[in-house]
Amino acid sequence: MPTYNLYMGCSVPANYPNYEAALLKVAKALDVELNYMEGVGCCGSPNLRAFDYYGWLVVNARTLAIGEQNGHDIVTPCNGCFASLKDALYHLRHDKKDMKRVNEELKKFDLELRGTVRVRHVVEALYTDVGVDAIREKVTRPLDGVGIAIHAGCHLMRPADVTEMSIEILEEMLRATGATVVQYPLWKQCCGATVLPVNEALAVRLARDKLRSIKDAGAEFIMVVCPACGNQLDLQQFGIKDTYGEGYDLPVLFYPQILALAMGMDEEEVGLSMNRVPADPILDHLTE
Repeated sequence: MPTYNLYMGCSVPANYPNYEAALLKVAKALDVELNYMEGVGCCGSPNLRAFDYYGWLVVNARTLAIGEQNGHDIVTPCNGCFASLKDALYHLRHDKKDMKRVNEELKKFDLELRGTVRVRHVVEALYTDVGVDAIREKVTRPLDGVGIAIHAGCHLMRPADVTEMSIEILEEMLRATGATVVQYPLWKQCCGATVLPVNEALAVRLARDKLRSIKDAGAEFIMVVCPACGNQLDLQQFGIKDTYGEGYDLPVLFYPQILALAMGMDEEEVGLSMNRVPADPILDHLTE
C-alpha cells in the first residue's frame, strides 16, 4: 500500500471540500494511504514569497522537515503548495548557506531538514505508484469518450526541471476514465488566478481567452488539479457573462471528481453540486 504525508494546504479544505472528498474516496478505492500532516502551516504562496523570501523558505522548510521525520513522500492536491514546497526544497538543496541558516531556525522546533524528502502532486503520485493500468481496472462506468480539456496550471508545469511534471501525465490519467483529451491552442496560458488581486481586468481577460480557446476546440468540460485554477475558470464564467454577455457553460471538475464518478461513485460522494457551473451533465456520459 503506497503511503504518503498529505499536505492539504489552506485553500482546498477551506473552499473546496468537493476536491478533498473526491480525493479521499479515490485514494481509499485504490488502496492508497493518505496521512494528514500535523503541525504544519501555510506554504505562503504566492504572497509571503513576494515580500519575505527568507520567511517563505523557513515556513516551507519546516513542513519539509516534518515530512522527513515521518519518512514518507509529501503529496499535495494544490498547485500553489506543490510549487512552494518544490521550489523551496530545490533552492535549499542547491544553497548550503541558506540550508544552514534555515536549519538554525528549525532548531527552535527541534527539527532539521536534510533535503531527503520528496514532494509530489497527488495526481503524479497516483500515476507513478499506482499506475494507469491499475487505475483503469477500477473504472466501472467509463466516460463515453466525451471531450475534456485539461488546464494544468502554471505552478504545476514550470519550471520543468523543478516540478518534474509533464502534461502527458495528466492526459494519460484523464484517458483512463474513458474521456477524450481535447487539445486547444492556449493550453499553456495562465488562467489569471494569481493576477486577480492586483489586476482584476487582466485576470478576467486571461480567463476569458482561455475559456474561448477551450470552447472553440469543442470541449464539453474542463479538468483541473488546482483549487485556484478551478475557482478562476469556474467562477469567472459568471463575471464574464455579466461583463461581456458571453456564456461558455463549461463545467470545471477536479480530476479526482472525474475519476471517482468513473469508478462508480455517486455525485453526492464527490460533491458535484458544489461546482459553480453545473457539472451534472457529465453524469450523462457515464456508461454502464
